[in-house]
Amino acid sequence: MKRLISVNIILLLSFLTVNNIISQPVKPNSKNSPNSIDTISAKYFPLQIGNTWVYYVSTFPPLENPIRVYSITRDTIINGHKYFLYEKYLDSQWLRYDSLRGNLLMYSATGSCSDYNNDKIVDSLPSEVGNVIFCQHLSTYTRECVNIFNQNVFNEMRLVKRFSHNGLVVEHIDYAQDFGIIHTASGEPPPANSYETLRGCVLNGIVYGDTTLTSIHQTGNSIPGKYILYQNYPNPFNPETVISYELPVTGRAKLIVYDVLGNEVATLVNETKLAGSYNYQFSTVNYQLASGIYFYSLSVDGVLSDTKRMVLLK
Repeated sequence: MKRLISVNIILLLSFLTVNNIISQPVKPNSKNSPNSIDTISAKYFPLQIGNTWVYYVSTFPPLENPIRVYSITRDTIINGHKYFLYEKYLDSQWLRYDSLRGNLLMYSATGSCSDYNNDKIVDSLPSEVGNVIFCQHLSTYTRECVNIFNQNVFNEMRLVKRFSHNGLVVEHIDYAQDFGIIHTASGEPPPANSYETLRGCVLNGIVYGDTTLTSIHQTGNSIPGKYILYQNYPNPFNPETVISYELPVTGRAKLIVYDVLGNEVATLVNETKLAGSYNYQFSTVNYQLASGIYFYSLSVDGVLSDTKRMVLLK
């Protein structure tokens, strides 16, 4: 009888010990995460097809075309997980969200974090100040959550988490709840010399801030001697290219893109412009354009100036 009571006591203590371990708060990246869904952390980087972010880039020396457009364009299933294609300037990543541990992950066919299969950690979004991310996606270095604060984002107060790395490469990233990345700073070697600031976005079909997906810049003060439409660069391109043109006099300029059948697919410029030289950064992110040949034409005050060909290569 005493032996039976002793066994029961041991079993009860074992149960209480296991229950206590499972109930402990889980640190980011922990392998012992409870089987519950984290719905809050995912709001710091909303993954949904059509979500688009427009950033203004400040560097030294300054960029001629400082607008960058990042967008989620489609999804797919890899290894049983749903990934979203995050298209950035000259880069793209397949991302997914680990709802059990709150990690934003990037698919990697050539390597992974020790406890993931073909995934590397972009950032651990439930992090508190002082939490360090081990196994970061760009290199072997770590990144730390260094601050959490409230900030006005497009006239709405939101909680912001700042992740930082200081080493041979310096990098700081601010994630705002419901908006995603609102600011980055980076430099190699330090200090930071490149900054991206969110100036507008389209999230779940709702427009915030300035979402102009292209940028027009007057490039000089001299008056050109004639109308000139330059060949776009780069060409072929994907997803962005720059179209330059010159106007010898003030007039209503129209810059239009056509497909090979002559159908108008995009009106890039349709306004009065002063005499001068201009660069236009054309992004195809929000245009459903297939790979192929397109034409763009410049007309001023209703008179066709020139037409050139460009190639979109996806």
